[in-house]
Amino acid sequence: KINYRNRRKIVVVDGKIGFTGGLNIADRYLQGSEGLGIWRDTHVRLEGEAVNSLQVIFLVDWFFVSDEIVQGEPYFPPTDTTEQHLVQITASGPDSDWASIMQAYFAAISSAQSNIYISTPYFMPNESILTALKAASLSGLDVRIILPAKSDSKMIFWSSRSYVTELLEAGIKIYFYHKGFPHSKLLLVDGVLSSIGTANLDIRSFDQNFEISALIYDEKIAIELQQNYLSDLQNSIEILPEMWEKRPQWDKIRESVTRIFSPLL
Repeated sequence: KINYRNRRKIVVVDGKIGFTGGLNIADRYLQGSEGLGIWRDTHVRLEGEAVNSLQVIFLVDWFFVSDEIVQGEPYFPPTDTTEQHLVQITASGPDSDWASIMQAYFAAISSAQSNIYISTPYFMPNESILTALKAASLSGLDVRIILPAKSDSKMIFWSSRSYVTELLEAGIKIYFYHKGFPHSKLLLVDGVLSSIGTANLDIRSFDQNFEISALIYDEKIAIELQQNYLSDLQNSIEILPEMWEKRPQWDKIRESVTRIFSPLL
């Protein structure tokens, strides 16, 4: 159990308003971090029936650590929202028989018809997600991934970079964000599906951590998030294959060594 990490970010207010996404409660989100600058993140505010799902997941976590069962109508009040958006809350972790978030990502990537946009601070995918991304790009889809130019973890930083060569070879566009630290965990598919949550594209998030994600099926919201994504590209440097091959030999060695430890990071 020491290996487990609860990385879910959940706020539920009066059972009516819910928040989830990448934001932690920490000073660095207000002040930035020395050496990294400002933290760029994505969070979502929800109302309606989707909040019930956030509440359930929180109360299950509460029982997991306290053995206290919390229930009653005040925690699940009737909803009075008027706007209608399709939202699916998915959670995964050691308390589940299924890697639900990874499966949702795999299904979304595999069924994409036009484009796949991803932003993640830590990129160490399992073989299924890696193959799905490369297959999508080789099929002619526009696949783009934003990674940090600097990271808060050297091991994860070099391990994430170890995947860049094979992604570029598959035609995937890689961007290094340089205006601070991009902490968003964002997946956009075809301008229709948006995923905002806590899970990184790494093995630990898919298999070992307690994670949560909001899957939003709404073109208007997807377009808004896509515009934000394209703005982030303006603060990023695209990594071209010929430029990447000229990186120092020592960098290649560090990437290879840290790649071995990617399932543990």
